[in-house]
Amino acid sequence: MNINFKVIIVVILIFLSVSIQADGTINPGVNFLKSAVVPGWGQLSLDKNYGYGFLLAEASFWTMRFYYLQETDNNAQASYNYARQFADVDPQGHFPNQFYEDMRNYSSSGYNTGGYNAHIVADAVDQYPDDPLAQQAYIEANVYDEAHYWNWSSDYNQSEYSDYRRNIDLYKDYLKLVGGVIAANHIIGAIDALRLSNHLKHVRFGVDTNSDHVPLLTCTVKFK
Repeated sequence: MNINFKVIIVVILIFLSVSIQADGTINPGVNFLKSAVVPGWGQLSLDKNYGYGFLLAEASFWTMRFYYLQETDNNAQASYNYARQFADVDPQGHFPNQFYEDMRNYSSSGYNTGGYNAHIVADAVDQYPDDPLAQQAYIEANVYDEAHYWNWSSDYNQSEYSDYRRNIDLYKDYLKLVGGVIAANHIIGAIDALRLSNHLKHVRFGVDTNSDHVPLLTCTVKFK
């Protein structure tokens, strides 16, 4: 199950309904909602001091998230500045993210060896070997024009730039992971608060990540 805030809302509604039906009182649901909003709040309302652990974890996770966001922005800005300095990119240009990604892989935007447009021409021939018109249409649809010019001054500069872009990808992966952990902290805290109200006897959790570094949370619940 992929964890996101829509899932949190659904879980809140389901367990709030269960708690109200099981007891006829709103208190378990209130404690559940407290920890769903602020992990540990429901536990502290029930005089369970380990609720501070949920609060501390939440604060730590959000601190990590803000740090990774800042580092993502810092590396993005550094890569833009570096490209303008060492690849003659138009400093007034506003380019899509894919443009900056292509700069990692090609020495220039041109038709010279190692250039992006040269790659597009070769790709057109490979895809449409016996159709010159289709080749031309493909080329016109995919090459960069003069406004999207770049030319790395050296392989070293291109490598340094690539490191900046690689860091952006890395921090984005960290953001996905931390976002999932934050969501899991809310869900686990909320269900634990409900468990403390004696509506759940056994709760078992498992946390894993898929190939895209998206956290996955499994929860097995046994009701009394």
